[in-house]
Order: sequence, then structure tokens, then C-alpha cells
Amino acid sequence: MAVDSTHPEYDMMQSEWRLVKACSSGQREVKALKTQILPAPGEKGGKYNQDRYKAYLNRAIYTNVTGRTKQGLTGAAFRLPQEIDLPAGLEYLEENADGSGQSIEQQSKDVFAELLESGRESLLVDYPEMPEGLTQEQINLIEPKATIKRYSALDFVNWKTTVVGGNVVLTLAVLCEQADISEDEFDHNLKKQYRVLRLTNDGYSQQVYMDGKPIDEERFPRMANGSNFDFIPLFVVGSQNNDLSVDEIPLADIAHVNVGHFRNSADLEENCFVHGQLTLGVSSTMSLSQFQEANPNGITVGSMAGHFLGDSGGFSVVQASENQLADKLMARKEEQMRKLGARMIEIGAAKTATQSLIEQAGETSILTTIADNVSEGIKA
Repeated sequence: MAVDSTHPEYDMMQSEWRLVKACSSGQREVKALKTQILPAPGEKGGKYNQDRYKAYLNRAIYTNVTGRTKQGLTGAAFRLPQEIDLPAGLEYLEENADGSGQSIEQQSKDVFAELLESGRESLLVDYPEMPEGLTQEQINLIEPKATIKRYSALDFVNWKTTVVGGNVVLTLAVLCEQADISEDEFDHNLKKQYRVLRLTNDGYSQQVYMDGKPIDEERFPRMANGSNFDFIPLFVVGSQNNDLSVDEIPLADIAHVNVGHFRNSADLEENCFVHGQLTLGVSSTMSLSQFQEANPNGITVGSMAGHFLGDSGGFSVVQASENQLADKLMARKEEQMRKLGARMIEIGAAKTATQSLIEQAGETSILTTIADNVSEGIKA
């Protein structure tokens, strides 16, 4: 099989991950999915009027309830300062956990937010490669620092496990990355590559592939004491638990209702555009050719224009009456999203303490579980 082969659970969930991520990101990402998320009106056999669909898509309004819910829940989970207790020698992680200056507190917030929109995040502990033959004193002088690198659910494409001594052990992990292969210093040419993590009798190794072929030699990262790892230091954090199985997406239900709300908006705006404008009807004793000769530029609607229609001519106008169906459907979906956790739509309604506790019970349970999983994942 090829290095870009994917795990069956990944295949089952990737479309859902992409949809929820788009809904969380906002209107630009949602509209970029086009017919995947907003079917074209009048489509037959995959064919439709491209110009009409472009206007239909542009008029639609996406209200980003999913993203606002993610922000609100993340803020609620981190409303109190974090308690960070790092072992001796790892204090630098508090200010620089990923090697690029992101603190461990900010990283934990990002992991939490990612779990809300995908239910899965992976943390790879990477250690700088050291030349062979160095003494422990030389290693101490260099002061190599470990980093924690994040990989989203869409980046962790394949994995395999085995059972050793009754424990499930990760033996293969394939991570998708974007590498900049541009030769010009001002250019940006990103290309997909795969980082393969293996666990064999020789220990844990890494190797990078591009275009289906390895682009470097298999290397064996070493621990601070110079020995090989006897495990793959990749730790999965989930919305339900921290095993390798794919968990449910907490924001999926809200995202799907949000998509329905977006579709209703598209239909409402289309209906208002097509039927909301005045339609003018003209009756006249003139023939069609006589009318066209008398009105070579057509009829201009408005009080500043005059028209000759003959002895018994007249005007009549038609305009669609108000249709509240789409509005009602949108209001219903807003209520559904509010009940699913998007309380920022309606703020300030008076409620009893019991009502508030009942409404928040499920949400609080999700927040607590995810927060605990993030804490355990980073500790591991």
C-alpha cells in the first residue's frame, strides 16, 4: 500500500471533520465548499446554470453560530487561570512549548478548541537530532529542548497498533504535513509530505515521504540520555477519551443545523430577489410592432417617465406578497442551535436556577470531559 493510504475510521469521518471545520471558520470557508454544502437550484444530473448558482451563493448569508459557540465554550473552560506544574528541566515549556514561542497555556486552549470542532487532536513530542558519539556532558552543554507539535484529526491519516503484554501499543503513525519547497526566497510553494513514525525492534524512528517516495533516511530520535525510544511519543487527545479510536464531534449537531439555516437563507434571498421586485403589465390597442415602435427603449418605471398607450391602454402591476416560511424555518433552527449550546443568540432571558442547571448540565459535562482529556494528554 502507498504511504498516503488512510485508516478506515479516517475515511469514515474526514468529510464530517471538513464540514464542521468550515462551519466553525465562517462564511468564506462555508461558501468555498459550494455545492457540497449548498445544492444548486434546478440541478439535473449534476448540471446547473453556473451564473445563477454564483448569484444564489453570493446572496446567501451564513451566520457563524458554530464558530461563536466554539469561542464561547473555550472561553468558559479557561475562564480561570491554568495551574501549570512542570517537572524540573522542563520549565521552558511554559513559555515555549512548540519551538515557535507558543506557551503551553495557549497550546492547551488551541487543543481544546480543536477538540470541539473535530473531537480529536494528536501531540507529537519531538526531540532535536543530536550527533552520535556525544558525551552526556556535551549534550548538557548544548541543552537540547523537546517540543510539542500539534496535528489535527485531518493530519493524522493512518495508524496501526499491536497488543504487547495486554497493552495496546502504537506501532505506526502517518502524519500529513505541508512543506515549503520554493527555491525563491520570496515565493511560497507548499507541497504535501508524509511523516511516518514507526516502532520496530530497533526502537522508534521517523522518515519523511513526498510523491510516494522517502526523501530522507530513516532516523531514530534519542531521549535526553542518548538511548532510543521504546515507544512512539505521539499522544492522542479526544473529546470522549484519549485512546486511538475516533471520537464524536461535540459541535457536529450545531454545525448541521447551521448549514440548514444557511440553506434557508439562500432560498429566502433568492425568493426576495426574484419575486420581490415590481412586475409591470401593459395593455394597449396597439399591435406589438406599433408598441415597440412607440417605445423603442422599452418601458421606464417611475414618475418621471410618460408613455403613450393608445385610446384604451393601461398599466397593471404585480408584486409577490410576503412569504414567512423561510423566516420561520430560520427562526426554528436558531432555537435548535440555542438549545444545542449556542446560547449567545439569545442573551438575558430570565430563568430560574433549576432551569439554568438543567440546560447547562450536558454542556458542562462536555466541557469538563474535554478539559480533563487535554490536561491528561499534555501530561502524558
